[in-house]
Amino acid sequence: MKEKQWIVVRCSACRNCHGSNGNYKKCPHCGNNIGENAEIVSTVNTDAELRIEVAIANTPAELRDSLREKLKSTESLVHNSDRHAFTMAKWLQQSADENGEVTLHSLSILIASKNSDINAEDLISMAETQGMLLRINENRWTLLE
Repeated sequence: MKEKQWIVVRCSACRNCHGSNGNYKKCPHCGNNIGENAEIVSTVNTDAELRIEVAIANTPAELRDSLREKLKSTESLVHNSDRHAFTMAKWLQQSADENGEVTLHSLSILIASKNSDINAEDLISMAETQGMLLRINENRWTLLE
C-alpha cells in the first residue's frame, strides 16, 4: 500500500505556502485558485513533517535553520495535542452554517453544549492563525479546506 504524501504548495498570487494532499483547490490565505502548475516547494510523508515544512517555507531564509531546530524540538508537544486539535477542528465544522461560515455566537453555543471551558474567541484565533478560518467581518469567518 502506498504511503500517503503531502505537498507544500506556494500560491502564485500571495506567495504564501500551505499544505495539500494533492487536490488543488484554493489558497487558504488569499482565495486564489491553485492550478496543477502550482509551485511545489516540498513533499513529505507525515502531517508532523508538513507542519514544519509549511512554517519553514513561509519564513525568511535567514531564520529558517533556527526555526527548523525549534520546531523539531517541540514536535512531541504538538503530536500530543493532535487529538485536541482534531476535536477543535470538528467543532468549527459543526458550528458552520450551510455556507461554511462560522459566527462567534454559533461556536459559543456549540462549545457550551460540549461542556467545555475553552473560549470561543481563543479557538477562533487559533484557527485563523493555522489557516483554517478566514475573517469575513468582525464576528463572522469562513471555513477553509
